[in-house]
Amino acid sequence: MEQTLPLISVIVPVYKVEPYLHRCIDSIRNQTYTNLEIILVDDGSPDNCGRICDEYAQKDKRIFVIHQENGGLSAARNSGLDRCSGAYIGFVDSDDCIHPEMYERLYKDICTYHTRLAFCHPNMCYGSIPEIDDKLPTECKDKEFVILKSMTENIWWSAWTKLYERSLFETIRYPDGKTNEDYAITMYIYDMCDKIAINYNKLYNYCIRENSICTSPLNLKKFDQIDNTLEVMQYMEQNHPVWKPAAEFVFITTLLKLLGMSIENTEKQYIPKKQEIFNLIKCYYSSAIHNPYILFKQKIMLTSARISPLCFKLTFRLYSIIQKMKR
Repeated sequence: MEQTLPLISVIVPVYKVEPYLHRCIDSIRNQTYTNLEIILVDDGSPDNCGRICDEYAQKDKRIFVIHQENGGLSAARNSGLDRCSGAYIGFVDSDDCIHPEMYERLYKDICTYHTRLAFCHPNMCYGSIPEIDDKLPTECKDKEFVILKSMTENIWWSAWTKLYERSLFETIRYPDGKTNEDYAITMYIYDMCDKIAINYNKLYNYCIRENSICTSPLNLKKFDQIDNTLEVMQYMEQNHPVWKPAAEFVFITTLLKLLGMSIENTEKQYIPKKQEIFNLIKCYYSSAIHNPYILFKQKIMLTSARISPLCFKLTFRLYSIIQKMKR
């Protein structure tokens, strides 16, 4: 594509991904949309990632490297946002890779539908990269459709499948020190758009591996999801009350998921977190029990949690046994 097209800044947070980093960077360098600024943020990676980033910067003038002390994914993305100069912005996680035409297609979608944001679907990869049908359509939807579908179907939350108009990040940054940060920021950005282009092709290869943030076992960072989902629910209640039940569904689902993961764990570090969840369930029970988005089985779990921790534990054990019998 011609270099007269607007510059796209692609921000890549890098931390302990040495086996995957070449694949990631090469997939960005080989995009059919060539007017790119590729910002590699070495977030204090203890392996050879920093050196690999510098080597790429030596051979591709479009690449700029930031070396910083480890601050987490949000801090790395924010460093890239503070440094970037493109008219449009994209994010790629450094253990993933992208379809050669991803940014060309998303930019065309933005131009075709006159939107500030376009996104594609993820290609879920377990080891090798599966081939896809890449001839699917794009459609343009209003933000209400996108926000409600995102919340009720647990999709389209991620930062990395998207191409953003730069102005969407003028006043927004990712919360430093938090994990599972995509959800809240994505909802706020959706709310800033009148309409959004949805490309149904799986152009982003999301490569699932052990020890990633999403696949890691229970840890205290996972409880950041409580703050993120509560924040969005309160935001919707204040700004879009009609969407609050959908946001409450995400919040309650998060509470029950984390409580289920931690209820059998007796480590002291999780006791305050579990108590926080029980308190939140009691606080929001009356609203949640009448919420049409919340499933009947979830309402049973909520009721058992409201009665007592022991009641929830027994109910959860029974539910787990039933689920195993269905397999």
